[in-house]
Amino acid sequence: MTYNTLVPNSVWLFENFLSDEHVAYLEREYVYKDFDMIHVNNKEFKPLMADTDMSYRVITMDIYKPIYDRLNELTLTEFNKKLKLEKTSGLNMQYKRFLGNDFYALHAEDCKKYGDLVYIYYLSDEQDGELVLPCRNDALDEWSQGFQEMTQQFHVEFSPKTISITPRKNTCVVMKTGIAHKVNSCTGRRDSIAGWPWFKK
Repeated sequence: MTYNTLVPNSVWLFENFLSDEHVAYLEREYVYKDFDMIHVNNKEFKPLMADTDMSYRVITMDIYKPIYDRLNELTLTEFNKKLKLEKTSGLNMQYKRFLGNDFYALHAEDCKKYGDLVYIYYLSDEQDGELVLPCRNDALDEWSQGFQEMTQQFHVEFSPKTISITPRKNTCVVMKTGIAHKVNSCTGRRDSIAGWPWFKK
């Protein structure tokens, strides 16, 4: 497992995150199966924070130990506590599908509610549907009313320069909560596992 620091002390991209055996298991149990998934969108679901445009499919899943084992191996001094395998919230680990035209507008998560860490583990290779962390100037064009409310509720960080991450299978993005980001619309299907291990109810 190798990684690149994308934003010092805030965002990291890990390649070859899991073994081929674990990737094959997750594909078999999730990617290649049909599920009755919840369509999360701001029209039918009350947001946990401010109202931000979004559309994706999700099911909660049990903690898949190899993912937490890998996260616990990270030598990132910013995270000084281990992840526990017991599930305390449906947001600890979720399987997500972004289908054609699904997206998530500019937003951030408050560490007081979501804890210090969010991870996004990709299970598909994509041509679009990028995870984008804009610098403040580049974010101004997408500064919605909901995002404005977030900046008033808690401190939102911005990347020093705009970063775009195209999903690649078996890579994992690890971020400190509180940094502004969005997910561009995807033309195909994006499979991932994501969560906030220290989410507070």
